[in-house]
Amino acid sequence: MKLKTFVLSFIFLASVAAGAARAQSSVTGSITGRIVTANGTGVRRASVTVMNLTTFETQTRIANDFGYFRFNDLPIINLYVVTVGSKRHSFNFASQLVQFTDLEHNLLFIAEE
Repeated sequence: MKLKTFVLSFIFLASVAAGAARAQSSVTGSITGRIVTANGTGVRRASVTVMNLTTFETQTRIANDFGYFRFNDLPIINLYVVTVGSKRHSFNFASQLVQFTDLEHNLLFIAEE
């Protein structure tokens, strides 16, 4: 009887944990940011790519005329690498690692002079 109770308790706790994991993985966040020159001017038309390091899926956005970009609906339990590129500018730190601590993560990329 004790074994049956133990097995049923284990199954119950496992199903509760699985449900909690599914609920947590459905929470999404955003990565936003800006790409600027050293004097603070936005870098327009820069390419920004985010890679999910869990699934290796990538998404790419083009920065607007003021250098802003945004990625929405990213599962916050995953780790991401965000990389910027531009035909006219180079970057000392062209990639940044993102681990969500809030529902929105804001980045700044600064182009070299």
